[in-house]
Amino acid sequence: MVLWPDPLFMKLSGWLLRGVMLMFLSATSMRGYGQSESITSRIYFPGSIGLNIPFGNPKVNLQRGTILTTALEYRPFPGNALFLRFNYDAVHNHYQQVFNNSPTNVNTGKLSSSIFSLGMGYRHQAGIVKLFGILQPGLGINNYDRVKFNPETISIDQITRRHFAFKLTTGAEYYLAEHFALTIETSYFYLSPLASYRLLNPQSLNLSIGFTTTLF
Repeated sequence: MVLWPDPLFMKLSGWLLRGVMLMFLSATSMRGYGQSESITSRIYFPGSIGLNIPFGNPKVNLQRGTILTTALEYRPFPGNALFLRFNYDAVHNHYQQVFNNSPTNVNTGKLSSSIFSLGMGYRHQAGIVKLFGILQPGLGINNYDRVKFNPETISIDQITRRHFAFKLTTGAEYYLAEHFALTIETSYFYLSPLASYRLLNPQSLNLSIGFTTTLF
């Protein structure tokens, strides 16, 4: 069961898809920069795992959870200062004591969120590490369970709600090789409310560790 205005969902999905295509088209058009480097050496694949700390909704006990991040990053210019990144974040939390205006009627359960975001970042050398910041709008998808009571059966449906999302990230990279670095990131998520119900996870902070590397 999906409760979301289809035209708006299609618009956001199309925007994200065009952004990803733009990253690859940019890679093709930037062959004139740094002939000694291949295009594949400018495409990185960051990954990380960390702690998610939700806040912003005092009416529900949403516990700390986990965040797993995979990303695609394109660095078009020499020096890697400006870059584009597409992120997929999978966040899992457990909750208790939901309120009447929540999207689920399960009082104790699990909230799974998938957040897709695309944006631009800036990287700066600071001694032995590189510091960076990224601003990424995107789409957040929350999945809930909803119980239905029928005269003879009880069924559990999956409820999906989609929201405009916003992610702000800062971090540091320590390079062990030219194209391989260990990373530490702090990030902030904001999910915009939809219709008349309240979000279980309107805001959260994250702390993650991981790596970034090229394929070749």
